[in-house]
Amino acid sequence: MNYMNTNQKVVIDEDLWYIPNFLTESESTTLKQYCDEPIGWYITSRSPSIRNKFIGVMHGIHPKGTICPTRGIDLSLSAVFPTDEDERYADPLFWGVDGLLDRLASVLPKYLIRFTTLQSFWPFQEGIDNHGAFDWHHEKGNPGQKDDGMTGAWSLYLNNDFEGGELLFKYKPDIIIKPEPGMLVNIPITKDFTHKVNPVTSGIRHTLYGVCFEDINSERTISTGDDC
Repeated sequence: MNYMNTNQKVVIDEDLWYIPNFLTESESTTLKQYCDEPIGWYITSRSPSIRNKFIGVMHGIHPKGTICPTRGIDLSLSAVFPTDEDERYADPLFWGVDGLLDRLASVLPKYLIRFTTLQSFWPFQEGIDNHGAFDWHHEKGNPGQKDDGMTGAWSLYLNNDFEGGELLFKYKPDIIIKPEPGMLVNIPITKDFTHKVNPVTSGIRHTLYGVCFEDINSERTISTGDDC
């Protein structure tokens, strides 16, 4: 398939595009520390091998064992960063002027919801459903789903030292995206771009992910205890 390069964006099909090397070397190094840090992870309800961690902003205290703990508020709605007394922490990597969140907002559909989540797929194990993978899904237009104003979904890949974990598209079998470090991918949210993640067979697949909404003041979270 021939890809079209427009202002660093490599257009694959309609609104499916990627930007290679979106991260700087310094950003990659900092994010690797988050990946390697053993604390702060929680297991998602979708699979015992898919683990999430909120980064860039500390989240509120939650009961032990809670799935999808309460995430911090969107600091982009505040004129100032938290004080030392505030339980939230604004990592300059994300929240500094021209930081990662500003750069993401400049290329992604309007408007970026600035909740950053690290999602890691651990290796597949026989006998466990969806272990190390996501099954076919799309974010918008599902039967009975209320239109919440979502405009986009994205993934920012952090590593490639793993096997499996390719991004596939159900109705576009010729498109296979193999994650590369620093690659930002804009994933269309409609049924035409129904997609899944192949099982990770070795290593750990680290990704930042998030969503965009029509309303910048949206209080909608990326996931809840029911669908994280």
